Amino acid sequence: MVIPHFGDYIAFKLDPVASLKYLKDPEVTKACEALKTTVYVACVTHLFCFPLPGVIYISVSMTLVSQGLSDGQPDRFILPDMAVPILPNNSNPLSRPPLNPTLPLPWPDCYHPTLTATHCRVRNDLTAGDPWPDPKYQLKHEERLLEIYHFQDVARRDTLRNEHEALLAGDAAGDVEDAQPDERQASTVTLPLPSEHDAESQYDGSVHKTIEASGAPSIVSKCPSKLSTFLRSVIGKVLQWIPCLHPDLENYDRGLSDDPLQGFNLFGATPPDTMLVVEVIEDIESVKQINDSWNFFRQLDALKRIEADYHERIKIKVQADIDHAREKDEAQYVQLQSKMLKRERKPSPVETIAMSVSEGMYWRYPYTLLDADHAIADAKSGTNI
Repeated sequence: MVIPHFGDYIAFKLDPVASLKYLKDPEVTKACEALKTTVYVACVTHLFCFPLPGVIYISVSMTLVSQGLSDGQPDRFILPDMAVPILPNNSNPLSRPPLNPTLPLPWPDCYHPTLTATHCRVRNDLTAGDPWPDPKYQLKHEERLLEIYHFQDVARRDTLRNEHEALLAGDAAGDVEDAQPDERQASTVTLPLPSEHDAESQYDGSVHKTIEASGAPSIVSKCPSKLSTFLRSVIGKVLQWIPCLHPDLENYDRGLSDDPLQGFNLFGATPPDTMLVVEVIEDIESVKQINDSWNFFRQLDALKRIEADYHERIKIKVQADIDHAREKDEAQYVQLQSKMLKRERKPSPVETIAMSVSEGMYWRYPYTLLDADHAIADAKSGTNI
């Protein structure tokens, strides 16, 4: 295991058992152990917390690498050209300039499918005082550009989805039948592709220009606040002790948000137990061929099914326990009612005397009911007959 840096190219594989360990269920563990995992390659674009002593996992975001243009995910409106090349590959349908790692990757024809970004946990095996070697393959400053391409392609994907949904809605309403052929064709075209001039302007080293051209959320503030400036100076003093930060303050300074609230937790939040876990492979050059990046997300789907099956199983078990408890309560209620019905009510002493007097008087004297009522009243008052 190794702890990645910013912009570090890593080899990794999914750790299903650690990912669903929080469920603490033997059946889930057994199902996770049966999952077959493969090795993938990705570039780490963010570290969300630092590998301090006592921190078991750190959270990172990364974008996967494919060898050749991937097939995309057409059913999710993700096209093959939603990618950016990585040197030594410089071929790209959108004329995007290639990303330039510190060393060319050891595989030919590599791309970053921009929508393969994911967020995960990596085990922290760094011991205080141990060396943290620099990565061999790393994007020094272009991980921001990779993020901007991600925003651009997200916008394209959303536009394609919205156009498709509008077309379906028009078919349902009968509007498409009245539309002209050229209008129908216009409703299905993709967004205009960036021109060669646009690609060059996005790669001229100006992060501000690239963000403004992409329409992505602003990551860099042009007017830093006093508190943000103070936090930068604090981080500048901490840099020499925290090697996972950018190696120079000038470059990291551009990535620090001007939002003062983001500076309160300088070392990042501990990732939740529900976040998926990946295992970093120490030797990236041991990977002979890069697997299809979208297969990683299919493995995540399998992991989600195991998790969903667990919750469904727990739901059924809880409902069965509720039904069993209800049946038990109903049986006890019926049993209690039965006992209460069988219990005979004992008459009071006055009622006993009245009944005996009335029965005796009836057989001894054939008088009217009115006389019998008087006799009962006398018995209650204690008059001797």
